[in-house]
Amino acid sequence: YPCKTPSGAFTYIFFGTSKDVTVGPTSIMSSLVASTANGNVYYAICLSFVAGVYMVILGMLEFGWVMWLLSYPTLSGFTSAAAIRIAASELGDLFGISDWDSDFVDVVYDCFTKYNQIRWTDTVMGFTCLLILLLLWLLQKLSAAKGLEELQTQGQTWRFYVWRTLWYVGLMRNIIVVVGASIVAYALYIDDTHPFYIVGKIQAGLPGFSFIVFKTFETQWSSLLIDGLIIALIGLLEGLVIAQSFSKKNKYEINQSQEMVALGMCNIFGSFLWSYPVTGSFSRSSVNSESGVRTQFGGFWTGLLVVLCLLFLTSLFYFIPLAALAAVIIFAVIFMINFCIPIEMWKSRKMGTVSWVVSFTAVLLLGIEYGICVAVVFDLILVIAANLHPTIHVHDMGDGIILVEVDSGLNYLSINFVRTKVEEALYWERKRFLFSHSSSVLAIVIDCSKLSELDITALENLKCLWEDCKSEGVILLTVGLLYEYQEDLEAIGVIIPNFNDSTEAVASAKRVNARGKRSSMFNALFLDMNYDGCDINYDGMNYDRNETDPSDLEPLLTSRNHDIRIFR
Repeated sequence: YPCKTPSGAFTYIFFGTSKDVTVGPTSIMSSLVASTANGNVYYAICLSFVAGVYMVILGMLEFGWVMWLLSYPTLSGFTSAAAIRIAASELGDLFGISDWDSDFVDVVYDCFTKYNQIRWTDTVMGFTCLLILLLLWLLQKLSAAKGLEELQTQGQTWRFYVWRTLWYVGLMRNIIVVVGASIVAYALYIDDTHPFYIVGKIQAGLPGFSFIVFKTFETQWSSLLIDGLIIALIGLLEGLVIAQSFSKKNKYEINQSQEMVALGMCNIFGSFLWSYPVTGSFSRSSVNSESGVRTQFGGFWTGLLVVLCLLFLTSLFYFIPLAALAAVIIFAVIFMINFCIPIEMWKSRKMGTVSWVVSFTAVLLLGIEYGICVAVVFDLILVIAANLHPTIHVHDMGDGIILVEVDSGLNYLSINFVRTKVEEALYWERKRFLFSHSSSVLAIVIDCSKLSELDITALENLKCLWEDCKSEGVILLTVGLLYEYQEDLEAIGVIIPNFNDSTEAVASAKRVNARGKRSSMFNALFLDMNYDGCDINYDGMNYDRNETDPSDLEPLLTSRNHDIRIFR
């Protein structure tokens, strides 16, 4: 019934944001509904309503951000694998094999076990249609280039209109092939025998409007709420990934949350016209895209044509060869396959190629819904791994000064790794191979200029590090730490001198070392730090920067451990 109720095509016009997506029944949704409904037609129809409500709610709550979890390599791998799966599932019709499987693994098996069932008539028809589609596609590209050249050089001459007409002929290649193949099949229909596998009889008419969904929901609402949520999530996953794929391919933007609402409304309206759950169809969307559709309004003409054909022209579809339809679908999806992307990514980001391979393999072998979940989980693992081991650069600046550069945020995933590296610098004598110029560690400078995050776990670990440095008599300095993070540290009792750049911090620490006195630590920091208008609290005594000579503090420095606090 979803094929006979093109409500999705009409509804998507008003709510959808992708010009290419065609909403309708898919093999995945059909399989899920069949296993869930167990032959109960009314239950399947009500599932469409419940799943649609879930989709609309998720869309209105702006859950479209889930698509941000799909990286470019993952999306590219999915697109190529899905295109291969669709093309492989059509090989049976292309070669005239009646019991051909749709799953890719089963297709590979069928290629070795059912090759003796190939019908030469269907094979010739299928490959002839593919050849004609290719020639008409080349005609469209050539006429577009020649027509533009003629327009730019000579204007709108008669040659321009000839090229324009040829461009329209190339654009209509799908309908030309289907109509031509149907005429051939009809001409060769002799003595009630068909040389090709054909579509056959299609029941005419449209289903009526019904509120049967409410009666079914009233009696089976508990199971419908659970099954409807599963159907909604799978439908959204498939539909949004397809919309995202075509938006990337054709270079336009979509609104993922609005797409959720659009798919939901298609299912809600469809449920009143005896339709089971639908979502975006990859194969039909590929045909739509290759046909050159420009806006969502193309769905209106698709739906209108389906309605007219179901009402008056079903007899004309009787002779359409399945091989011709298979050729149209294969030719549409073949351009979605792109193996150049992983090769290009290997030159710049090798992990991008790895993500592409994982996504491609998972979707190809496990199917769209499970494969894309595997790919997303793999991407999340890569992100977590990158946070667990962020890029850290440790430099021996000489004179007992160690510079630690952190190239990412500090959170509960990365702080332990960063702290370990800093502690290796602090206790360098047990890690002597790390440094070659210093005889002892007097100061550690942490460059935080690239710091984008500092959560509570990182703050507590910095506090522990600060206490360790204080007990060891090592100066701990920071560079480029944002003022809000300084306030966070002060709130937990941690005061770490901060500098504008690493050169300033290292120079200040080196001056401390050059004086050869532990007391010079406060002197150098007091003179060098840019804390205009600050008061200094040293071991409980306040000193004004503008009125205090740092040398006056020398008698106060009688031990290694002192508490220095800076107040703005």
